[in-house]
Amino acid sequence: MFNLTGKTLGKYRLIEKLGQGGMAQVYKAYQPDLDRYVAIKVLHPHLTGDEDFAARFRREARAVAVLQHPHIVRVYDFDTDEGLAFLVMEYLEGINLRERLRDLNCHGELMDLEEVGRIVGALADALDHAHRQGLVHRDLKPSNVIITADGRPVLTDFGIARMVDATVITESGGTLGTPAYMSPEQCRGEPGDARSDVYSLGVLLYRLCTGRVPFDADTPYAIILKHITAPLPPPRSIRPELPEAVERVILKALAKDPGDRYQTAGEMGRALRVALEAPPATPPPSRHRVILRGALDAANEWFQTVLPTSRRRGLLRTAALIAATSVMCLLLLLATRPFRIRRFLAHLTPPPAPETGRATLILAGPDVVADTWLNPDLPDETWHETDLVHLQGPLTPDRLLFRFDLADLPVDATVISATLTLRVELWGDQSFPGAAVVYRVLTPWEPAMATYNEPWSAPGLVAGVDYDPTPLDVAPVPDAGHLTFDVGRALVSWHERSEPNYGLVVMMSEDSHNQAHHWVYMSEQPDPADRPTLRIAYEVAP
Repeated sequence: MFNLTGKTLGKYRLIEKLGQGGMAQVYKAYQPDLDRYVAIKVLHPHLTGDEDFAARFRREARAVAVLQHPHIVRVYDFDTDEGLAFLVMEYLEGINLRERLRDLNCHGELMDLEEVGRIVGALADALDHAHRQGLVHRDLKPSNVIITADGRPVLTDFGIARMVDATVITESGGTLGTPAYMSPEQCRGEPGDARSDVYSLGVLLYRLCTGRVPFDADTPYAIILKHITAPLPPPRSIRPELPEAVERVILKALAKDPGDRYQTAGEMGRALRVALEAPPATPPPSRHRVILRGALDAANEWFQTVLPTSRRRGLLRTAALIAATSVMCLLLLLATRPFRIRRFLAHLTPPPAPETGRATLILAGPDVVADTWLNPDLPDETWHETDLVHLQGPLTPDRLLFRFDLADLPVDATVISATLTLRVELWGDQSFPGAAVVYRVLTPWEPAMATYNEPWSAPGLVAGVDYDPTPLDVAPVPDAGHLTFDVGRALVSWHERSEPNYGLVVMMSEDSHNQAHHWVYMSEQPDPADRPTLRIAYEVAP
């Protein structure tokens, strides 16, 4: 779906694109008759091709518009225009919970339990209100929670799952939902009920408390299998200071059997509030402490009853003298410690090794990089001058080609390591797990002529013919940031074995989610920090 910024849908003027996912785009829009800003969620055009979609869309949108709760985003309107279906919602200033968690993770911190209780308690109240109206969310996750500027958690995307479920399941061949937050019954393909939302809220609570989801794996299908069969890792094994009462709330919410969970979100919210208000349990004294305390008490009793008073005074004076002498010796040892350590290390440290000719060569920018995008949707187009390209897979497998000019690498250099770094970011507002793979290209190509069809043995390259089937490296693709591959073996082949340098090809792995979409920054980017970069560490013999 193209960028609709500047267009008018119905009575709403779209003024800024806020995000995009596999099912919809979100825009900030202006409503002139009421002089206010709103958020417009425009559903993907392919969804409207379903003949039953219009009726389902209106039915579910009407039900969601009835929800009025401070922690559920308000739906003002719904309509279709120019073949596009869209929802009109209140516009909220703030960040989503996924960004908040990302900030904490970057600083190596965990969320304070008071904030955890405030967020999860508010979401539990919101879900409980919706469930009483007969609505189930079915896709609760951090990216669907907005933290407003005043700190209010607001749940979004209610009803979207029901509006698009039939179409999405049919076209993607999968199950609706985000694997990391799906209940076991949803993983089995069942529709689920309010208790499925309780499970998803339990996953969210687990992540807020521990900084990670309970089940993770390399592929969505492996995650789904873990939700169904794998035992739950105890939260206190990750965060030992977590109160036992809070851990019990998480364990009950994440029960495999829906009948063993909290039967309502309100019940879970109340249990969490009670758990957070309970005083921390005082740990019982250890066995060794009990034994030591008993021995000290016995010695004191003997000291007081057996020895006469004069003898006790003499012993106390002797003990005080010994203690003072010990303290002085300890202070003297501490004061001279740095000198003794340096003297000891001087005997152990070998003489400095002779300097080597180690250096690093950094290659980036269009002067030394040839790159292009092989697009399966437009197989006969060339993209060697674009600055931003798409990486998706594996059903619509994009191919990214990179070739670096190695003329500045000394002829007698010995390659120590080589890394390829690409700047990436999420294509939409939803994160689907995926990994990227890099291979060594075996077929010569030129960026101005290479397309998805040419010059390869078959469209999209053939393993073992157009590229080496043994991957150089595999790396999970982050939501945003840098993707780094170890390509040292390729550099050794080109430089030390004199094999032809036809470059590298990057693609999504076969086990990646079909809706794993990412943008990749190419060498035409104006900011050098965003360009594909090859870093080669090497040595030259003295």
